[in-house]
Amino acid sequence: MNGWFLVIAAAGAAFTGCSSGPQRVKAPRIDPAKSTQQAMELYDTNHDGKLSQEELARCPGVLISFERYDANHDKTIDDEEFRTHLAQLLKSGTGATELACIVLLKGMPLPGAKVAFEPEPYLGNEIQSAEGTTNNYGSAPLGMPPDHAPAALKNMKLIQYGTFKVRITHPTINIPAKYNSETTLGYETTPGEPTVSFALK
Repeated sequence: MNGWFLVIAAAGAAFTGCSSGPQRVKAPRIDPAKSTQQAMELYDTNHDGKLSQEELARCPGVLISFERYDANHDKTIDDEEFRTHLAQLLKSGTGATELACIVLLKGMPLPGAKVAFEPEPYLGNEIQSAEGTTNNYGSAPLGMPPDHAPAALKNMKLIQYGTFKVRITHPTINIPAKYNSETTLGYETTPGEPTVSFALK
């Protein structure tokens, strides 16, 4: 295993330890049925009542977790499957969690990259965006902008539960559009997984 990977793992653990931060933060108010209806209106372009992987290309936050939604394994997500999965995701009532994002470019850590997690629109206005800048090891703790975060979270690096588009840019390196303005990167909060990695080419 490469030495830099060990350093990244250690850095991620430091950013995401479960011993810090509040024990419980007020969870966003999201109605799974209404959010599911909104998702269907946004992405069901052929109006068959189901979402295919092709239709969800515009929603990488769900596409990345497609198999978790597709309970009957028919390669589509229907209304009930979407609603059930979303309710499961939010059922703990957890308001926020710690998450470190690791960015690699051509197999190596990318320092100085800006990482933005943008909530998918069907979630409404309850979920805030989160962002961070990678350190020398390519790792960034993600946090809500202080001016948008609840008062209890303003000084903490925390992200809310939800599904997100991920956009990665850099001030001096040209990152392909498929990783930012036309992003294909997505993320859905996964309890027990304090880091997420993106390998850019």
